[in-house]
Amino acid sequence: MAAQNAVAKQSHALISLYEKCFEAKYGRKPQINRFRDKWGFQDMVSDLGYGGASEVVEYYFKTAKHGHPLTFLFQNYDKIHEFMQEKMRDEEKRAELRKQTALRVKEWEEKHGER
Repeated sequence: MAAQNAVAKQSHALISLYEKCFEAKYGRKPQINRFRDKWGFQDMVSDLGYGGASEVVEYYFKTAKHGHPLTFLFQNYDKIHEFMQEKMRDEEKRAELRKQTALRVKEWEEKHGER
């Protein structure tokens, strides 16, 4: 019972986060039925944990999806989370490649002199 209560509280916190992000993006409050929509947010919390679900909600508003509807979020949060994780791994790989390239350039310049 305590775990269900915690998930319910976290889902209400996610609703508030969604409202805050929506208002920041569109300058108005979204039309939300908290009683109906809490179930979708509870599923997100159960599948991703509160931290992962809140990251997905924040990332969702960085996407180009027009209107950022809740139905799309509820139907695709797992795909959004997967894409977000893939993008973070890609950024880490790119940072490592830039670091290695800078090191190789430095070694080449030391060996051949600057031109």
